[in-house]
Amino acid sequence: MQSFSLALLFAVYILNPFCIALSSVSPKHTLFDIPVSNNGARCRIIVNKKQLDESEVSISSPAELGGFRSEEYLKVNPQGKVPALKIHETGLCLAESDTCARYLLSTYEGVGPSFQPNNPISNQIARFHDLYLTTIQMCLYKAGPPFGSFHTRQDALKEYSKQLHVIANLFPDHSGPYICGSDVSLADATVGAGNKRCC
Repeated sequence: MQSFSLALLFAVYILNPFCIALSSVSPKHTLFDIPVSNNGARCRIIVNKKQLDESEVSISSPAELGGFRSEEYLKVNPQGKVPALKIHETGLCLAESDTCARYLLSTYEGVGPSFQPNNPISNQIARFHDLYLTTIQMCLYKAGPPFGSFHTRQDALKEYSKQLHVIANLFPDHSGPYICGSDVSLADATVGAGNKRCC
């Protein structure tokens, strides 16, 4: 019994400061996001596929700064939305999924997959998604407006379906597992937030 108590004391008094020191390493970046955000998923997919650990990019909820409308979070993203990315070295804060994603791709260019940042088809698919799907995606979750410029859910769903077909017609013909071939691209991270092969 005494050896167990000594081992416990050793763990508490000797190892605990070591563990605290290890866990207090500040990340280079903090990605503010929530698990249900389709837009934030683009950045989470990039972080996961590039296997960036928490010393590079930690993922936090806006709740850790008091919530979406808190004074602290509005300093990170004046729109009060996710995702947002804080760059700790400079204090710069970026907002919007495409801006955050492209920053991560350029900063970690030599780590993991490239996500084909210069592939024009991938970039066009990502842009169409942001302009024509994201703006009305609430029609998938809510029964009542607003749905962008559409007054009824039915009209917004019809437009959403149309735009999905437009984007699908942009997919190149190939036999690879990803939208633009054998390598994951920004289009996969953007369109495929729910697509298991991207995660």
